Amino acid sequence: MSRKPVCIDSKVVERIDRAGESVFRCSLNKHVPFSPYYDEHLPAIEARVQQVEKFVDSIAPYKNSYRLVILKDKPNYFLVTNNIIYIGETLLEARGHIEKALLKAWYRENAQHLFAYENLFEEVYTDFMLYLAKGSLKIEDPFRGARTRVGGSRWPQVLKSTQSYCQSPWKNSEHYRFCAQMQLQDSPLKDQVVELSLRPLLVSSWIEAYDGLSFRDQYRLVRNLKELISGDHSPDLPLVKTGGFIPQSAPLLEASEAVKNISNFLMSSNLTKTSESQRVFVTLVANNLSRYGYNDALGGINFDLLIVNDTKINPSSEQFKHFLALSKQNPRTKIALKDPENLWMLPSVYPIHWRSIDSLHANRLVYNKCGSYDFNFVWQFSLNTEKLLILNVCKDQKINLAGYIKEGPEAFGEQNKDIPFIQFHIPSLMMRKNQLAGVRSVYDLVTRREIDNPVFQSLGWQKLQWSERAQAYQPKSFIEGIEWFKVQ
Repeated sequence: MSRKPVCIDSKVVERIDRAGESVFRCSLNKHVPFSPYYDEHLPAIEARVQQVEKFVDSIAPYKNSYRLVILKDKPNYFLVTNNIIYIGETLLEARGHIEKALLKAWYRENAQHLFAYENLFEEVYTDFMLYLAKGSLKIEDPFRGARTRVGGSRWPQVLKSTQSYCQSPWKNSEHYRFCAQMQLQDSPLKDQVVELSLRPLLVSSWIEAYDGLSFRDQYRLVRNLKELISGDHSPDLPLVKTGGFIPQSAPLLEASEAVKNISNFLMSSNLTKTSESQRVFVTLVANNLSRYGYNDALGGINFDLLIVNDTKINPSSEQFKHFLALSKQNPRTKIALKDPENLWMLPSVYPIHWRSIDSLHANRLVYNKCGSYDFNFVWQFSLNTEKLLILNVCKDQKINLAGYIKEGPEAFGEQNKDIPFIQFHIPSLMMRKNQLAGVRSVYDLVTRREIDNPVFQSLGWQKLQWSERAQAYQPKSFIEGIEWFKVQ
């Protein structure tokens, strides 16, 4: 009894090579020796290829044929180039990667634009196509046993360091081999990670926007997917990254620009002039980004609570573990932690290198400072926050912010009996900037508690109300520039 010829029934994959053995497209009628590997694995490979091929045919068929090279000895390799798809055997067997390779090949056949954020856009676009083709987006990291999940990312916590990017199933398939290297700081990834870590935020916004469309609009949107990447855009797409690429000095700003430009790719397409479904889709994407925490008006760099430390933070310290636990206990509260060199967007334990505080915004800011300071020091945070809590901690003391997050400074005072603090409302202080400018030490000033002091009179202080619970004072005044303070 003769065996069925070993071949792949596909219009897009012309040939498969692995460890010296090959199979060809069935229409080529090429005889090949029997292979135990292909006998076992080819049916599954063929089914996955055909599923993508069938979906793509509904939009625009492939123009080219491709050779698939399965690398037995390089399990984490992935590259699509010159009509050849190289893929490690382990990645091939994992969910989603061969599909991504085929969709990237189709994307590159049809994309007609030079675009500064091309790498990120290609990932988001082909993720979206994979979702449409399969009905889900669960790309598997076979080395960590994790899969991508739609809807689990928020801005700006979605941004990652190289280490956390490599631990995520959202890393590019091409990057598995680089992540396997020990010297991550010297890898070619380090200047791409901040931008590429936006992928789950963006694709989740796209997918949920699509799911919110009517069936008619879904159908029309899919039919226009090729036109989106091959048609005209007005205004033209940027050829260089807005503001330059400066990951070491301002990664959040650069990431914010990337989100804006990916969104602009959708909005600037001429489809928005001719397709109602495209206009609805773009609107829903923008709404989803806002729901995930991205605020375009503020550059998207906004936290509920920003904790700033004067000295270097030790991630293995009990204090860091406390802040980490708080972020997990309050998942809807965006908490960030900053020292002179780094920024942690909790609950991520991996920092992003970030020195400047200038473009960080927070509803409340806690500053841990040892020593005296004047009002000029306070005013420097006027663009960062309205509510500023300055702690006077000069020794190794545990700071408990659990009560502060839920109830404010009175609860903070109750939980931190031995920590002096002052809470400021900066806009109110700014109203009396001239009267306060000569004060050399704010802490010494409030320690004296002199109601008739001209400085306090300028703030409209009437009396000091003592809180037994907080062991702190709450000034009653016309101008609430100093809201609470505790001194020792």
